[in-house]
Amino acid sequence: MTEDQDKRRRDLYDAHLKQTWGDIQSSTDNFDKNVLAVSTAALGFSIAFIKNVGGQPVVHWKMLLFISWVCLAACVVITVFSFRLSVVALNRQLSYLYEYYENKNQEFLKKKSMAGIALDWFTWGAALFFFVGIICTMVFCIRNAG
Repeated sequence: MTEDQDKRRRDLYDAHLKQTWGDIQSSTDNFDKNVLAVSTAALGFSIAFIKNVGGQPVVHWKMLLFISWVCLAACVVITVFSFRLSVVALNRQLSYLYEYYENKNQEFLKKKSMAGIALDWFTWGAALFFFVGIICTMVFCIRNAG
Protein backbone atom coordinates (compact mmCIF):
# COMPACT_ATOMS: atom_id res chain seq x y z
CA MET A 1 0.00 0.00 0.00
CA THR A 2 1.10 3.50 -0.70
CA GLU A 3 1.48 6.24 1.87
CA ASP A 4 -1.70 7.90 0.56
CA GLN A 5 -3.65 4.68 1.01
CA ASP A 6 -2.33 4.31 4.56
CA LYS A 7 -3.39 7.88 5.34
CA ARG A 8 -6.81 7.21 3.85
CA ARG A 9 -7.20 4.11 6.03
CA ARG A 10 -6.22 6.11 9.10
CA ASP A 11 -8.74 8.85 8.19
CA LEU A 12 -11.47 6.25 7.75
CA TYR A 13 -10.54 4.66 11.06
CA ASP A 14 -10.77 8.05 12.77
CA ALA A 15 -14.17 8.67 11.19
CA HIS A 16 -15.45 5.25 12.32
CA LEU A 17 -14.05 5.83 15.79
CA LYS A 18 -15.91 9.13 16.06
CA GLN A 19 -19.12 7.60 14.68
CA THR A 20 -18.96 4.62 17.05
CA TRP A 21 -18.62 6.85 20.10
CA GLY A 22 -21.52 8.96 18.82
CA ASP A 23 -23.55 5.80 18.41
CA ILE A 24 -22.89 4.86 22.03
CA GLN A 25 -24.64 8.01 23.11
CA SER A 26 -27.47 8.21 20.59
CA SER A 27 -28.57 4.57 20.50
CA THR A 28 -28.41 4.09 24.23
CA ASP A 29 -30.03 7.41 24.98
CA ASN A 30 -32.85 7.13 22.47
CA PHE A 31 -34.02 3.53 22.48
CA ASP A 32 -33.30 2.64 26.06
CA LYS A 33 -34.66 5.86 27.56
CA ASN A 34 -37.85 5.59 25.56
CA VAL A 35 -38.40 1.93 26.40
CA LEU A 36 -37.70 2.60 30.07
CA ALA A 37 -40.00 5.61 30.19
CA VAL A 38 -42.90 3.99 28.39
CA SER A 39 -42.65 0.61 30.14
CA THR A 40 -42.39 2.29 33.55
CA ALA A 41 -45.37 4.51 32.73
CA ALA A 42 -47.37 1.51 31.53
CA LEU A 43 -46.51 -0.36 34.71
CA GLY A 44 -47.63 2.63 36.77
CA PHE A 45 -50.79 3.00 34.72
CA SER A 46 -51.74 -0.62 35.17
CA ILE A 47 -51.13 -0.44 38.91
CA ALA A 48 -53.26 2.71 39.12
CA PHE A 49 -55.98 1.11 37.02
CA ILE A 50 -56.29 -1.79 39.42
CA LYS A 51 -57.81 0.63 41.97
CA ASN A 52 -60.69 1.27 39.56
CA VAL A 53 -61.22 -2.46 39.12
CA GLY A 54 -60.94 -3.22 42.84
CA GLY A 55 -64.51 -2.15 43.59
CA GLN A 56 -66.03 -4.41 40.97
CA PRO A 57 -67.67 -7.62 42.17
CA VAL A 58 -65.80 -9.71 39.58
CA VAL A 59 -62.40 -8.96 38.06
CA HIS A 60 -61.86 -10.79 34.79
CA TRP A 61 -58.60 -12.18 33.50
CA LYS A 62 -56.43 -11.17 36.47
CA MET A 63 -53.67 -13.40 35.15
CA LEU A 64 -53.25 -11.00 32.20
CA LEU A 65 -52.53 -8.19 34.63
CA PHE A 66 -49.89 -10.25 36.41
CA ILE A 67 -48.34 -11.28 33.10
CA SER A 68 -48.22 -7.64 32.02
CA TRP A 69 -46.47 -6.65 35.26
CA VAL A 70 -43.89 -9.39 34.85
CA CYS A 71 -43.28 -8.49 31.20
CA LEU A 72 -42.98 -4.75 31.84
CA ALA A 73 -40.69 -5.32 34.82
CA ALA A 74 -38.55 -7.70 32.72
CA CYS A 75 -38.39 -5.04 30.02
CA VAL A 76 -37.09 -2.50 32.54
CA VAL A 77 -34.50 -4.91 33.97
CA ILE A 78 -33.23 -6.03 30.56
CA THR A 79 -32.99 -2.43 29.36
CA VAL A 80 -31.02 -1.37 32.43
CA PHE A 81 -28.57 -4.24 31.93
CA SER A 82 -28.29 -3.41 28.24
CA PHE A 83 -26.79 0.00 29.14
CA ARG A 84 -23.59 -1.62 30.36
CA LEU A 85 -23.62 -4.34 27.72
CA SER A 86 -23.82 -1.66 25.04
CA VAL A 87 -20.63 -0.04 26.27
CA VAL A 88 -18.84 -3.40 26.33
CA ALA A 89 -20.02 -4.22 22.78
CA LEU A 90 -18.98 -0.85 21.41
CA ASN A 91 -15.58 -1.01 23.09
CA ARG A 92 -15.05 -4.40 21.45
CA GLN A 93 -16.15 -2.89 18.12
CA LEU A 94 -13.54 -0.17 18.54
CA SER A 95 -10.83 -2.79 18.93
CA TYR A 96 -12.12 -4.54 15.80
CA LEU A 97 -11.97 -1.27 13.88
CA TYR A 98 -8.40 -0.80 15.04
CA GLU A 99 -7.48 -4.29 13.86
CA TYR A 100 -9.07 -3.66 10.49
CA TYR A 101 -7.72 -0.19 9.79
CA GLU A 102 -4.38 -0.20 11.58
CA ASN A 103 -3.33 -3.82 11.26
CA LYS A 104 -5.10 -4.30 7.90
CA ASN A 105 -6.74 -7.51 9.11
CA GLN A 106 -9.71 -8.06 6.76
CA GLU A 107 -11.46 -10.57 9.01
CA PHE A 108 -12.33 -7.81 11.51
CA LEU A 109 -14.36 -5.75 9.03
CA LYS A 110 -17.63 -7.60 9.66
CA LYS A 111 -16.77 -9.40 12.89
CA LYS A 112 -19.32 -9.15 15.70
CA SER A 113 -18.45 -9.69 19.34
CA MET A 114 -20.35 -11.90 21.76
CA ALA A 115 -21.32 -8.73 23.64
CA GLY A 116 -22.75 -7.32 20.40
CA ILE A 117 -24.70 -10.49 19.76
CA ALA A 118 -25.98 -10.51 23.37
CA LEU A 119 -26.94 -6.86 23.03
CA ASP A 120 -29.03 -7.70 19.97
CA TRP A 121 -30.83 -10.39 21.99
CA PHE A 122 -31.31 -7.98 24.90
CA THR A 123 -32.77 -5.34 22.60
CA TRP A 124 -35.20 -7.75 20.95
CA GLY A 125 -36.04 -9.28 24.34
CA ALA A 126 -36.85 -5.89 25.84
CA ALA A 127 -38.96 -5.01 22.82
CA LEU A 128 -40.83 -8.33 23.01
CA PHE A 129 -41.48 -8.02 26.76
CA PHE A 130 -42.63 -4.46 26.23
CA PHE A 131 -45.01 -5.47 23.45
CA VAL A 132 -46.49 -8.39 25.39
CA GLY A 133 -46.78 -6.29 28.54
CA ILE A 134 -48.60 -3.49 26.76
CA ILE A 135 -50.96 -5.88 24.97
CA CYS A 136 -51.79 -7.74 28.19
CA THR A 137 -52.40 -4.46 30.03
CA MET A 138 -54.67 -3.15 27.28
CA VAL A 139 -56.67 -6.36 27.04
CA PHE A 140 -57.08 -6.52 30.81
CA CYS A 141 -58.18 -2.88 30.98
CA ILE A 142 -60.63 -3.22 28.11
CA ARG A 143 -62.11 -6.41 29.55
CA ASN A 144 -62.59 -4.85 32.99
CA ALA A 145 -63.54 -1.30 32.04
CA GLY A 146 -67.04 -0.28 32.69
